[in-house]
Amino acid sequence: MVSVYVASGGNLIDSISQLKSEQGTAVNIKSKATRKNVLTALDKIINHLRLFRATPKNGLVVFAGNVSPVEGREDIKLWSFEPYEKMETKIYWCDQVFVLEPLEDLVKEKELYGLIVLDAKEASIAILKGKRIVPLKHLESTVPSKTVKGGMCVDENTLLQLESGDIIPIKELSGDKKILSYSFKDFKPVFNNSFEIFKRKAKLSYRLTFQEPANSIVVTPEHKVFVVGINGIEEKSVVELRPGDLLLQTSYLETNNSDNPLIDKSLAQFLGYMTGDGTIDGNRTILYDKDIQLLKVYKKIAENLIDKEAVIRKRRNSYELRLYKKSFVDFLLSDFRKICQHRRLKDIDSSILKLPLRKLAFFLRGLFDAEGYVDKTGVGLRMTNEQIVRKLQLLLIRFEVVASMRGPDKFDRYELRITNPLYIQNFKKAIGFSSLKKERKLISILKSYRSGKSTRVPLSGRFLRKLLEKEGFKKEHFKKYGMFLAGKRNIGYPPFGRFLKEIRRKLKNKDTLKLLENIHKSNIIATVLKEKKELNSIGEFYDLHVPDTNTFVANGLIVHNSQGRYDRLREDAINEFLTKVGETASQSFLEQENLKGVIIGGPGPIKDRFADKDYLNYQLKNKLLGVKDIGYTSEYGLEELVKRSEDLLEKAAVMKEKELMQKFLTELQKGGNVVYGYTQTMKALELNAVNILLLSENFDWVKANLRCQNGHYVEEELPKAAVENQVCDTCSKKLEVQSTEELGDVVAEKAANEGAKVEYISSDTAEGRQFKELSGIGAFLRFKLD
Repeated sequence: MVSVYVASGGNLIDSISQLKSEQGTAVNIKSKATRKNVLTALDKIINHLRLFRATPKNGLVVFAGNVSPVEGREDIKLWSFEPYEKMETKIYWCDQVFVLEPLEDLVKEKELYGLIVLDAKEASIAILKGKRIVPLKHLESTVPSKTVKGGMCVDENTLLQLESGDIIPIKELSGDKKILSYSFKDFKPVFNNSFEIFKRKAKLSYRLTFQEPANSIVVTPEHKVFVVGINGIEEKSVVELRPGDLLLQTSYLETNNSDNPLIDKSLAQFLGYMTGDGTIDGNRTILYDKDIQLLKVYKKIAENLIDKEAVIRKRRNSYELRLYKKSFVDFLLSDFRKICQHRRLKDIDSSILKLPLRKLAFFLRGLFDAEGYVDKTGVGLRMTNEQIVRKLQLLLIRFEVVASMRGPDKFDRYELRITNPLYIQNFKKAIGFSSLKKERKLISILKSYRSGKSTRVPLSGRFLRKLLEKEGFKKEHFKKYGMFLAGKRNIGYPPFGRFLKEIRRKLKNKDTLKLLENIHKSNIIATVLKEKKELNSIGEFYDLHVPDTNTFVANGLIVHNSQGRYDRLREDAINEFLTKVGETASQSFLEQENLKGVIIGGPGPIKDRFADKDYLNYQLKNKLLGVKDIGYTSEYGLEELVKRSEDLLEKAAVMKEKELMQKFLTELQKGGNVVYGYTQTMKALELNAVNILLLSENFDWVKANLRCQNGHYVEEELPKAAVENQVCDTCSKKLEVQSTEELGDVVAEKAANEGAKVEYISSDTAEGRQFKELSGIGAFLRFKLD
């Protein structure tokens, strides 16, 4: 089923070009029947769009697909129409059903809510009408930047590790999260929710590429990082970096994961394999592999999960494991949609990233079973999905496994490599393989390793030499470590541990000993800068101000945060800007006749200050529904604010309904200007006495055409449940139903034509359920009836 929405003012040529591009993608669909249906539907839509000279005023909606109820038969239908109201939505979607939500939103009641998203740099003001956001004003501030030289920022797709276990791009960060930073005071990783977020554009940036372990990050020239220097751990701006510099990377951390009872070890492992080499085709779940032994392992896992036999089939040079169970497919699509996407669009669901280690290990085993390999030098994994490989690199750190990441190669693949014997051993112990071939290879290479590269201690030999010389030592006392102390070689953790053991009793300065011991247990390693490549930037860049540690961890690397501080000039500029935002929003919102409430959002503490102080008109402050943490202040920020405010909007709608029903029931109790019941309400409508018509969402009255076996016809208006029990008044025979017509829409249309407002009452509240028991129909009257 293909759904195409062309927004009002949209370019039909662009839409046709997009659909042609989708045809090129659709030829890769594995199912022959599905591929044929999609291609035919796309062809019909393209030909239909060519009939239009321009997009209709309110936009255009086209649906096409195979609607045959019989599997294997083709019945391609197309529907096309212009919405009755201007539509801003642009969609192309191919699924088992048509996308109807945007049309449903158009016909829903349009209640108005004021939206304000802001930070110290900008503010966007809009109205929410139903679910359509209408931007009103965008304001730019003149507040001085909190960052030095225009900002020290990382690319918007840089990954951050959260305390919950989740891993997100920095562009999705909000103030309610705890991010990983590093305390050089205690030499340990810490999670911190005391930070501020800054965002800006940059014309120039650098891609830093590292080796041993391989990694990369995109940063602006002014951004500062930590390097191993002759004076200890030093700060350098990116523009000052040179190949060969040693930067710092985390090698182990613990997250505060919460268990998910829905995911056991078997499901976690199955999901891992699905992420790597699984797909959903209709009502089937399919796993692929050349190793029949491995698929037999997953056959047992799958059969335990679905309580049904799974099937292995030969497919050219490989095998397929097929699971036929629609409820399991629905479960995967509902709870783990990200891993069910196309190979390049897949991602690891947040619920998986937050799993405790004992379950997360099984997820990783499944993924390495699907995409991993073992060769003479270690363990590897290749995928075309960069985002998943980057997240895997960070996930493995929780198991004290440091992996290198490289790519893309000539096949557009990204590779993860584990070559250090210590980390290979940790991988085998915590994760391992279900494939016997891979597991045997893993054991074999571990036996063959006599020694290997150890990870570098983040310490300069020349710096250590200066510390020792202050204590009276000379280089000759440590001949085994001469090359290191001369600054000509780095030192690994095992030899550094032996070095500490030698000097522990000889060092008189306890502060020096404590520093060296902290470095030894620091869980950070030094990684070598291989290349610094200049880029022309197109995306946005983000920075954080983390006052406690002045650091944060980005793509696993420890980097410096913003060094800016508030000053009086900046404080005055912020106050002036917030006053302007308040005045503009107040003027815009007070002009709206049916404003139900105001919601404020933003990425930092500015939004809370704006909400708490008297920047808004007092009438609007009384309508403030809440304040939300979001990552943006542009039009995208407005959309994010609406998504995060569903609880506030739902609560506001429920409160309005409760107040309305309480007023109705009170009037009814004291004999006021209200009526209830179908007959009384219809009489009031005929007399044009209805001001507000109340209809339960479960109102079930129908107009029924009935006939008895003696040929007597009757037309009745009555509850749907009573239709089957009607008896003919003439001959007392049971009346049979000829046809029925729902009366809810008929009554609502009649009320609207007479100028009455229609309110639909849900059954989610006690008052709504009580109203349903009173027949589910009633009205507030313009005047009292005899």
